[in-house]
Amino acid sequence: MKPRNKKQEQILAMSGQLRPLTTAQMQWALTHTIDNYALRFKKGKAVCLICGHEWEAEEGMCRCPHCGAKVEVKATTQRVVRDKSYFIIVTAVKGFQVIRMFLMIVEFRKGMKANPGFIEIGSYWIDKHGHTTVVGLQRTLGHYIDSFAFGSPLEIRHDNDAFWHIANQWVYPRIKVTDTIKRNGYTTYAYGAHPVTMFQQLLTNSKAETLMKAGEEGLFRYLCHHPKEVDKYWDTIKVARRASYKIDDPQMWFDYIKMLDRMGRDLHSPTLVAPKDLKAVHDEYVAKAERQRIKEQREKDRKRAEEDEAKFEELKGKYTGLVMTDGEIVVHTLNSVAEYYDEGSRQHICVGSSSYYLKENTLVFSAKIKDKTIATIEISLKDYSIIQCRAFANKVCQYQDRITKIISDNIKMIAERKRA
Repeated sequence: MKPRNKKQEQILAMSGQLRPLTTAQMQWALTHTIDNYALRFKKGKAVCLICGHEWEAEEGMCRCPHCGAKVEVKATTQRVVRDKSYFIIVTAVKGFQVIRMFLMIVEFRKGMKANPGFIEIGSYWIDKHGHTTVVGLQRTLGHYIDSFAFGSPLEIRHDNDAFWHIANQWVYPRIKVTDTIKRNGYTTYAYGAHPVTMFQQLLTNSKAETLMKAGEEGLFRYLCHHPKEVDKYWDTIKVARRASYKIDDPQMWFDYIKMLDRMGRDLHSPTLVAPKDLKAVHDEYVAKAERQRIKEQREKDRKRAEEDEAKFEELKGKYTGLVMTDGEIVVHTLNSVAEYYDEGSRQHICVGSSSYYLKENTLVFSAKIKDKTIATIEISLKDYSIIQCRAFANKVCQYQDRITKIISDNIKMIAERKRA
């Protein structure tokens, strides 16, 4: 699209004046951004697909004796290999941090030196305030990254997933940054962070500047992915740094800190936030957090159940207090929501957590011998048949036949309660 303001006009004009790729940059892309092969044929001769040199070689990784490229020798009858890759050149132009994006397409033929072709896909222009402008080729209809109109001009474009993805590919190692970014602490490229995000953070976030100047590359990379978390726990990070603690694994450390926070621990305690063995305390708090989660969930379920008590009374109130026995086994109803939860917890079944007390057409009994629960039984209130009879942990109950007879012998009593 056409430039809409003077800034976009300036960027588009500077984009047209960028230098073409150098020989060194093209050679680096050829040797580093794609898999390099040497094809080995029946007579034992291998052909380097980079320079076309032939020599005796076995299958496996080696270096071409002519061009020095690291190649994988593959036995094949294939004569032509085609490949492509995206890579970026990071440079600076008149106060703008620029990320140039290129596509390399290469065809390898036996006996011929590789002759790659290069197409500039576009570029990100980042000003001193962290604002970005995209110059690029026109996109065509399609879901693929390569859906570009390669004959279209480089113009101002809307940012999109394709440009964003390409800008995070192979990075040419010779990098030039603006004076502002140098002043803000840039020392080395933080691999693993998106380059646009990395430069935006250095230009706009004082915490990013602090971490970069302190040599905390891991924390800086984490900030690029999770800026809100770093902002939330910044005071905790400072406590850990004052304790001379090196955060070697930011992902695990932040997981640990978030667990401390959820459990109400003191995030300003050097003893807690700067542990000697991070993995050990992390695993310990994972277990504690899980126990707390289960406890909180049970309490939440119990509170919900108390709210359901009125509904339970409406549905099951007429059946409470039912007791039947054959002289040894005693079968009785669960007479409150709390009893449903207690039964579920004691027997390791879901009779409470799955809200069986709110099922309209079923009734649940507990069977005991003396004080030991031997089964939990659900019956249908339509035909009084047993739907399920479960022992501890949903196992088969060895007394199921006797329990079935007890209930069958007392259907009349259950039916009378239903009619009441």
